[in-house]
Amino acid sequence: MKEKNQKLDLAPAGKGERYAELLAIAASAAPWIGGPISGIIGGVATDLKVKRVTQFIKDVLAHVEELHSQDSEEFVKTEDFVDIFEKTSQAVADERHEGKRNLFSNYILNNIANPDINYDFRLKCLRLIEDINTQHLDLLEALLRPPTAAENNMGISSPSKTIERRAPHLRENLLAIIHETNTFGLTDIKGNYLNTNMTGGGAANLAHAVTPFGKNLLAFITRKG
Repeated sequence: MKEKNQKLDLAPAGKGERYAELLAIAASAAPWIGGPISGIIGGVATDLKVKRVTQFIKDVLAHVEELHSQDSEEFVKTEDFVDIFEKTSQAVADERHEGKRNLFSNYILNNIANPDINYDFRLKCLRLIEDINTQHLDLLEALLRPPTAAENNMGISSPSKTIERRAPHLRENLLAIIHETNTFGLTDIKGNYLNTNMTGGGAANLAHAVTPFGKNLLAFITRKG
């Protein structure tokens, strides 16, 4: 059962002007999206948190109008959207890394663009975005990258060499990162597969190692267009 919705409570009193500014940004948007957002946001506690949430809302509003449809307008009035937007805004306020905050913006935009997706999937994706880091996403992207002609023409290679070539910054912690993505259900890489010698084309064709959920998550946090 979903939690009872409450306005975000990120800070003590004394930030009235900043809160008013934040509400004004939401209110300046088209009524179909600005109204629901204004009804969700609460006060903010610190200058840093208000800046994070303000930038997040600006980013969403800058791209949301292209997603406007009858279905999306109805969706942003629902309890599901209110709940998801509230939880996402709270996560943004607490998130220190700008790259992760951008993922939350993409996530909300994709929620609006896909009003028929069930609530459980939306919430599962949000919780995972909070847990993962950019290295997990870099691994998924490396695995999903189509083989190049040069990779297909290689002699003997291995999946680990392909990953290290595509994402060299993952080399030092690759096993730990894969263990985590396996645990999250994003990849399915077992045993000694990474170091198995095979043809260059076989070693470069790694998309099968990403689970359907991993592919869906990546699509759901990627900005379209």
